[in-house]
Amino acid sequence: MNEHNPIAQLVLKIQQAWMDKVANKPTFKFVRVLIRPEESRVYEGFCKLESTANGRLPEVFVTQLTAFTDTDTFSGALITDWLAEYDKSSSIITQAAFKWDAQPYRNSVLNDELLLKMLASFRHALSRDLVLALIPREVSNTLHLKKWISNLLKKGIPDGVKIMLIDHVGNEQFTIADKQFPGMICNLHVPMDLSNAIQKLAGQGDPNNPEIMLRKCVFEMGNALKDKDVKRLHKWGQQALDCTQRSGNKGLFATAHIMYAGLLFHLKREPQIPQLLERGLRIAKQGMLQKDPACLPLVIQFYGYQAAYAQIRRRFSEAIPLYMQQAEFAEQQNLPTSALNAWYQAAELCRRKDAGRHYDVLERGYKAGAHLSDDEISASLYIYILRDYYEYAFANKLSTIIEDIDVKMHRLFGPEWKADVDKVRKTRAPMLLPTEISNTNN
Repeated sequence: MNEHNPIAQLVLKIQQAWMDKVANKPTFKFVRVLIRPEESRVYEGFCKLESTANGRLPEVFVTQLTAFTDTDTFSGALITDWLAEYDKSSSIITQAAFKWDAQPYRNSVLNDELLLKMLASFRHALSRDLVLALIPREVSNTLHLKKWISNLLKKGIPDGVKIMLIDHVGNEQFTIADKQFPGMICNLHVPMDLSNAIQKLAGQGDPNNPEIMLRKCVFEMGNALKDKDVKRLHKWGQQALDCTQRSGNKGLFATAHIMYAGLLFHLKREPQIPQLLERGLRIAKQGMLQKDPACLPLVIQFYGYQAAYAQIRRRFSEAIPLYMQQAEFAEQQNLPTSALNAWYQAAELCRRKDAGRHYDVLERGYKAGAHLSDDEISASLYIYILRDYYEYAFANKLSTIIEDIDVKMHRLFGPEWKADVDKVRKTRAPMLLPTEISNTNN
């Protein structure tokens, strides 16, 4: 870790706080780390670092991103993901002469008790304390996850094992009263000035380097937006365009356009947005012809931003074809996840604003994901496309499609897959659309 890096300094601060308050405290079983949402990447970096040989803490961290669906299945999902990661790392583990018998956990009933036994066994093989750091990709119900933690505390988390979970300052979901589990719970909060660290990072290096100049411009644009100083925002936006144009780097020049436009999405009726998006898309396409690898994903993003801008202007007849164009382009470039995200956006907008096209678009999304692996399906928005298209197929007695979807989803989510997907969709965060940035309805 580069300790001169301002972000690395923040990670070092977390490590020191952990050493002071958590490490070598054997009674602690549940560590609730309180953060602000913008600090999440710093804590992810901390957990990943401590999961490697470069970690500084006395405990060994195992970081799991397993999605939380319900209290009955989460322990089993953690065991399955743990074993999959262990198998992928088997060659490295062998070289390190680490011996742990994973076999007893492969063909057993997946439940809380088995998870606790597995953690105790792994900790014993390590001969060091163990931290199971949970950063779920998705949480269907925070109350149920809190209940799952309480259940494990009641059943007895093994000696030398701690479970860590991130909670948010001001929106705390996982508070557990200490009197229920005296001496077993630790709440850790590390105050940090992330904004200052990012500003320092943006200014590091050659000030004449166009990438560093762009970072500085974006940071200043963000400050101007926070201060509601539109004139200053445009000043730094234009400077970002000027410095990247002089560089001759198409990818960097296009990036300046999309970043500038993205910040302007926070403003109402900003006439420069469509101009920036049109020009940036044109530059990114030129960069693609010049084999600039940064430009392909930028083209996809520009289509999405154009669609989103049309959507917030309530020009739905323009937005839907743009999402479809984004999806088709991503398919041509063999980027199925980006394509499915765009098909889902188009389908959702059709459902609300152009019902006559809804199922045609859904069908195209369904076909676009037909060759995905189980892992790709479960980690993407394709599960929602399958859920919606299943209803259409059922209503129209399309037995082959019904069977195909049912077999696929039953394999991934079990017999109650429809209810499970509906529950996850109801509780999931809104789609990460530029449209969500503004409440403009004009």
